[in-house]
Amino acid sequence: MDPIYLSLLTILLIILLYGSRRLSRLSQTREETTHVAKAYLGIINQYVITSRTDLDGIITDVSDAFCQASGFHRHELLGKSHAVVRHPDTANKTYASLWDSIASGKDWQGEMCNQRKDGSTYWVQASITADYDLYGNKIGYIAVHQDITDHKMVIELSIRDALTGLYNRRHFNHCFDQLLQDAHDNEQAISLMIFDVDNFKKYNDTYGHQKGDDVLKETAAALQYCTHEGDAACFRLGGEEFAIVALLDEDAAVALAEKVRAEIEALNIEHINNAEFGCVTTSVGVYTHPYDGFAVPEADELFRIADQCLYRAKESGRNQVGKPEKESDSIELF
Repeated sequence: MDPIYLSLLTILLIILLYGSRRLSRLSQTREETTHVAKAYLGIINQYVITSRTDLDGIITDVSDAFCQASGFHRHELLGKSHAVVRHPDTANKTYASLWDSIASGKDWQGEMCNQRKDGSTYWVQASITADYDLYGNKIGYIAVHQDITDHKMVIELSIRDALTGLYNRRHFNHCFDQLLQDAHDNEQAISLMIFDVDNFKKYNDTYGHQKGDDVLKETAAALQYCTHEGDAACFRLGGEEFAIVALLDEDAAVALAEKVRAEIEALNIEHINNAEFGCVTTSVGVYTHPYDGFAVPEADELFRIADQCLYRAKESGRNQVGKPEKESDSIELF
């Protein structure tokens, strides 16, 4: 055989052998890559709360972790919107902000309160981003959630009054300035209502502290009942003193304070040492700061005036709503 031909044949065989081995290695690499990808996807499916939707927010896929967190089966979620897990107390503005962001091409991040199938509550930190097909067309949205329920519970315990469940004085001090700033930024009036149970020390002395605690819980329940449909925050400031902060003008704030006062009186809880009323009553001080286009009002000044109004209500016979006397009450901003 021609030595040149033999050499060429040898080279060809070497090339074929090398190519065969390389293809085998590539095939093995692809199989390994596929195996690793499937393993990662399995881990994500099991442990990461994820969902995919179409452009209208209709769920097209969910992870097993999503089903475990929500208590719903996959078939109960597919074809539905996330309203199926929306907690009824979640403000509409949360979802409005979400859709404004993602519809304009921006990612959205934030905390959301959800409701499981059994009615219990859970919290998630959500990140939502657009989903695209292979050709770069936007086809929907992908959401990744982190369960932060335990974290939120710890926070809630730190800002809630253990007896009544209302926000405590610590939280009031922390958030009142921000509420004033928000009202100013949105050009809205803001009202502070301070409630005080009349002759509460005498009630405790007569009926005992356990009964006194029951009165405080009933008072808190009345505040929550009268404000559950509005944008208002209820606080127990300490002892028998409570507060409501709401984005209301003076007339609406006085009407709300009167509604709470009447609700508490209507409970008809016996209190023989409460003057002529014979039952548990409350006095209320109300101050409203209207939007005036100037500086944000000082929290201490608002509280001072509302407290003056409360004192005036008590001096005038209790079981009534006191509001500022324009000639004597003013807010000192400078």
